[in-house]
Amino acid sequence: MDRVNHQLACLVIVVGPMIGEKFPLSKERMMIGRQREAEIFIDDTSISRRHAEVVQKTDGAVILHDLGSKNGTLCNDEKIREKALKDGDLIRVGDAILKYVGPNSLEHLYLDEMSERASQDGLTGLFNKQAFQAYLARNLSRCKDLREPLSVGMADLDWFKKINDGWGHPAGDYVLREFAGLVKNAVRPADLLARYGGEEFGLILPHTNLAEARIVGERLRGRVEDHAFVFDGQRLPVTVSIGLAERLDGDEEADALIARADKALYQAKRDGRNRTCCFTGP
Repeated sequence: MDRVNHQLACLVIVVGPMIGEKFPLSKERMMIGRQREAEIFIDDTSISRRHAEVVQKTDGAVILHDLGSKNGTLCNDEKIREKALKDGDLIRVGDAILKYVGPNSLEHLYLDEMSERASQDGLTGLFNKQAFQAYLARNLSRCKDLREPLSVGMADLDWFKKINDGWGHPAGDYVLREFAGLVKNAVRPADLLARYGGEEFGLILPHTNLAEARIVGERLRGRVEDHAFVFDGQRLPVTVSIGLAERLDGDEEADALIARADKALYQAKRDGRNRTCCFTGP
């Protein structure tokens, strides 16, 4: 999620899933495809698992190769087997279109801004659900390959509807913004905190087992419990419930991991709210 090094060429998705996502060409060879090992991973069934490859030559040339993909690879609407890329070229793989931006291009600054807007929730400034899903898909694959732990948390503000009903939607918006500002700096740079929807938030903790994740969850929960949420001179009753789950060896998709974290969240609600629960069931 870091900003691109402007000295590197990059590909940016301009049409399709994960729009705004940027991929710096930091390796000599980078594969575009639907398999999770691809350096430029795009989760779309219209794209072959090994669709195309971008190769950087020692003379500075950047070459796009089709890898025998089912739907072919197009550059500027022309089907290609191999083509040297120029700044601004548009590459179509399946239903997705990527733009090639050369090194030191002024367009990097514009793309940085557009990428941030595409990945951020407008109210809280946190990452949005789309960014959460893309980051989780990449890290699920990496942690599986490296046999490292990965935990996911789902957090939900308690009795949020009562705040909206009792003090009005401006109070609800205040609580969401205040919550985001309170917790976003309480996680590591490699972690990701996102607004998943409404008053629900998602947390991705790479290289973190369930016991370690619980410590993080309790730290976030405690911050919210101890903070004074004051709107129009009145203190609002704000707490958060958190459910956590760890990646299992059989997890191929993120949905199963999120579902287990949701089950733990529901357990936290049933147990009285304002608590952290870990999924340990079958």
